[in-house]
Amino acid sequence: MTDNLTNLISQAVAARMTPDFIEKEVNSRVEKLVIECIDKSFRSYSDTAKQVEEAVTEALKVHKLDLPSYGEMVTVMLKKQIEAVVAPIVAGRLASDMEELLGLAPKEVKLSEIAEFMRQEHEGEDRYGQVITVILEEPSYSSQWLHLDEDHHYSAHDKHKCKHRLLLNQDGTISGGWIGDRDFQKKAWFGRAYGIEQRLRSYIACGTKITIDVDAVVTSVGDW
Repeated sequence: MTDNLTNLISQAVAARMTPDFIEKEVNSRVEKLVIECIDKSFRSYSDTAKQVEEAVTEALKVHKLDLPSYGEMVTVMLKKQIEAVVAPIVAGRLASDMEELLGLAPKEVKLSEIAEFMRQEHEGEDRYGQVITVILEEPSYSSQWLHLDEDHHYSAHDKHKCKHRLLLNQDGTISGGWIGDRDFQKKAWFGRAYGIEQRLRSYIACGTKITIDVDAVVTSVGDW
């Protein structure tokens, strides 16, 4: 009886122990072992898990967010809005100023006309005598100095006290000098001007020629 049972077990084992069966089982066990090892290696406390975590963190790290510059965007928007509102206003103002400028600055003006304009402020004030200064120096080379003052009358000796001193080219255009206390070749104009100062500025800006039409300019008012 025992022998028969032994033989049966031997036969059954021999039948199962085929090369294919052994290969299959070995592969299955190895696969299971490998999976267990991998699982163990990837547990949160393992060195491998820590290395993977570091690698994944580095891979997901955002070195530079390519976000739009809202400051630049706002600047562009503001610029467009300001241009849309301001441009028409500025254009209209410039057109008005240019019209005024051209009206004050003809291509050519006579020295007697400049003196007459300066005297107008003093007319009707019951004033008599010399009230303005218009002194034209003798030409030196191709230019000459013109001294003007709308508020005071100065002698030739005191001409340096005049408010406005203009250097005239041979053709009558203004090439240098002072209007008020400004050397207009070195300082920019700021603010509005009035009276003869405004006209002189416009003459310079538009290249107006000052024609010397009289030898003795009238600088007085009143019947005296």
